[in-house]
Amino acid sequence: MKKKFVSILLTISMAAALLSGCGSQGADPGKDEAESKESAQEESADREAEEKAQGRDTEETGGAGEISGTITFWGLGTPDDPTNFVYPWMLENIKLFEEKYPDCKVEATWVANGDDYLTKLSTILASGEAPDVFRTYVNGRLEPYVTAGKVLPIDHLLETYPETASIMNENALASATFDGKAYAIPLQASSQGIFYNKKIFKECNVEVPTTYEELLAAIDTFNEKGITPFVAGISDPWPGTIPYELIYDRLNGVEAYEEAILNKGESFGDESFVKAGEIYKEMLEHGMYNEDLVSISDEEARVKFSNGEAAMKLCGTYAVALYGEALGEDAGIFNFPDIEGGKGSSNNWILSYNEAYAISSETKNQAAAEAFVAFIYSQDRQAAYAECGDLIACKNVKYDESKLSALAVECLQYMAGADYAILPWDVMLGTDVGAELNNTTLQIIRGGDPAKAFGELHDYAMDSWAQ
Repeated sequence: MKKKFVSILLTISMAAALLSGCGSQGADPGKDEAESKESAQEESADREAEEKAQGRDTEETGGAGEISGTITFWGLGTPDDPTNFVYPWMLENIKLFEEKYPDCKVEATWVANGDDYLTKLSTILASGEAPDVFRTYVNGRLEPYVTAGKVLPIDHLLETYPETASIMNENALASATFDGKAYAIPLQASSQGIFYNKKIFKECNVEVPTTYEELLAAIDTFNEKGITPFVAGISDPWPGTIPYELIYDRLNGVEAYEEAILNKGESFGDESFVKAGEIYKEMLEHGMYNEDLVSISDEEARVKFSNGEAAMKLCGTYAVALYGEALGEDAGIFNFPDIEGGKGSSNNWILSYNEAYAISSETKNQAAAEAFVAFIYSQDRQAAYAECGDLIACKNVKYDESKLSALAVECLQYMAGADYAILPWDVMLGTDVGAELNNTTLQIIRGGDPAKAFGELHDYAMDSWAQ
């Protein structure tokens, strides 16, 4: 019920939150901040005593000269990935943070891809050797770390750094909140949509599809003209699950999604899951994807789309900056179309807060770790990231909106008009079952039988949830 509530909350407020996060004008946070301070005063005496006992008195760590020592940081990205705008931004964060706090050093470790990062992060958190600050996820993927006591609540950080507190988006923090405490701060407001090359569409006399049948016809037309309809890279299998989630919604609607994914109340072997798999398989048989999709990464697929090598790419809005820069006015976005007789809607979008940062509960330098997280979530550093073209999760951040691409503006308009927010399934199902869901859609992409694949997923999920 708690997770269902969060989904409904996002449905109602996510679009408004996106706009307030990405606009230069936001609501005055003074009232909320005053209420937060009043509530915080009730615990201040006990907290102060605890901090002094542990050598981290806030009065001694508030200035630039008092933050010292070395902290470790884990992030996702490499210098060879032009699609990742977080990586260079974070490198600059580290450089500027060390300039502001010359007695403090950040030792960064970078992992190249998401699935590998998730595995390594889970392993190191379990080992007791966790980095002080690390990139993490929200909802079901963050919950096991919180349950295991591996993550520090951020309430003390927000009380210590009021500037950071003033740009927090309550809806974003809700995705990282468990039992009334927030444990991470989301960076991105993200959606999944079908990005398309307007020039290719025009040259092939293809209109933006409004029905599933029109989408199949477009796939056939592009193939006839020797153009890859959809480019994808699933060496990490999660991107292959996104089309399936949208097909499921168009067939079954939001009530079925909430019962099955948020409440875990339906069997994965149910006909509704199998039918969605069969429609996905139909698209695959029409030649939906590039032939090398299993051997290339999602990052490589994004580059191919940005180079004009495909008509469409089903992708997250984290790629807006790349596509807007590479394709200019030729880049557009639309949602997966309606399926005749289905209960869902093409105005139901996959919407979520993505890529968050957290502090290890085992950190030996909490003051420096909190200072670093507060720095990357400062007004200036969030403005710098927003001006890269990505959609930020924070609100009341003032930056130069003229630096946004036409594609970014188009995405915001679509998000503002969304009827419902579908949360990514693999995140809501948790690390274990979520990963197996991605392996299930990979089986279908490789030619597997949907009924068999989802029957096996059902058995796996029942065993996992019973433990």
